[in-house]
Amino acid sequence: MNKKINEFLSLKTQTKKTILVSFMMIAALSSCSKNSDEMMPEARDTPYPAENLKKGLLGGQEITYERKNGMNFFQGDIVLSDQQLAEGGTASKGGASFSRWPGGKIYYTVASNMGSINANKITTAVNEYNAKTNTQWIPRTNQSNYVEFIFGSSSGSDGWAHIGYQGGRQTVSLDQYISVGSVIHEMGHTVGLYHEHSRKDRDQYLSIQWNNIQNGQAYNFNMYTSGTDIGPFNINSVMMYWPNSYSKNGQPTIKRADNTNFTYNRTGFTTGDINTINAMYP
Repeated sequence: MNKKINEFLSLKTQTKKTILVSFMMIAALSSCSKNSDEMMPEARDTPYPAENLKKGLLGGQEITYERKNGMNFFQGDIVLSDQQLAEGGTASKGGASFSRWPGGKIYYTVASNMGSINANKITTAVNEYNAKTNTQWIPRTNQSNYVEFIFGSSSGSDGWAHIGYQGGRQTVSLDQYISVGSVIHEMGHTVGLYHEHSRKDRDQYLSIQWNNIQNGQAYNFNMYTSGTDIGPFNINSVMMYWPNSYSKNGQPTIKRADNTNFTYNRTGFTTGDINTINAMYP
């Protein structure tokens, strides 16, 4: 669950569009319980039942999402609000952020049951954002618009997050065995990034192996074309899907455009990720 995020809105209009993160279309919804961080929510073993699949509009584009536990999951680990989907019929109102976080300031709190291990990972990830990007993650005092890091599964390594600034309380969920890199990924969704593999130009760089994708999960590999790509495609982006995301047979679901395998290590920001976030938050 690190780097998926189409990033929104033109740089001049930071409030009414979605910026499809250039090299990062962000992403990561979770629902798997794995003990290895290499098996992200994007590599879930048990798909949601077909009746959970819904159609909606995001940024004026029709998308498929999963309705579970009263939430709308897009591409596995991105949570869309009902308002985002309701306003998705108008391109100028759709997307990850109605407005990006004002001033790039993101106030946050950590649930009391998070545990020291994940609390330390959050601290490390927050320090990465504060040191390398123009966003500021600030411990909440009494702010009404903020992010709460909540504890997910005690046996998994996944996470999920609301996308962009929505106002009020929004959440980032982290499983017990999630990596620091995937914490950074989920926080990327919070700042407004979609997954890298859904960029409009991805077919120049990637080959989606449709025959290896779990039945009923191919929609997670659709391009999200209603945002604006920032910078060049970045196969190493923290917002990238894993090569075996949603694989039904252990074979890659994503290869390079020349049909060769690639190795992906989600350890943290690449220079491209940093440049994308800073373009969103100048």
